[in-house]
Amino acid sequence: MFFRFLNFLLFKVCLLSLVNICFSHGRLEVPAARNAAWRFGFNTPINYNDNELNCGGAGMQHATNDGKCGVCGDSYSGPRLHEAGGKYATGTIVKSYVKGTIMNVRVRLSANHQGNMEFRLCPTANKFIEVTKECLDENLLEIVGHGTSYPVRTGEDEINLSVKLPFDLICSHCVFQWKYRAGNSWVGFY
Repeated sequence: MFFRFLNFLLFKVCLLSLVNICFSHGRLEVPAARNAAWRFGFNTPINYNDNELNCGGAGMQHATNDGKCGVCGDSYSGPRLHEAGGKYATGTIVKSYVKGTIMNVRVRLSANHQGNMEFRLCPTANKFIEVTKECLDENLLEIVGHGTSYPVRTGEDEINLSVKLPFDLICSHCVFQWKYRAGNSWVGFY
């Protein structure tokens, strides 16, 4: 039973200025995630477990943290190495976009658990202060041709999507979140 929960993954990804990011059994490659930016030539700390941000595992997320997760996929109770002030949250801007445009997104799954994925965006005035779940939830982004949720199909390991940015949101520093709910264990996520 514990391993069924462990297989339940919640990928949360953060991106600064549609920049840096984080996740689990996969990674956001375009734009480069904060935990994987080193793979794409950015001078950021190396994280060899950049495909394993899963809220500390299902046991930690549900038994210890009452279903909660850090906004970048770290355990809610810490350490939060991928959030502002953490080792991997360097403030590196990896990409810039124009408001209201379509941004190309590429996700690489190292283990496909089906399910669905969503993307969110939150402006922040200070790159050293992490955004909140509430702020991210205010800007659930449209995935062109899929609404706000993309259904992950069996066998997909590279997923290329087009995500529509809001017309009314301008920020010099934003946090972009990728959230992946695995389909092999649908219980207990928030």
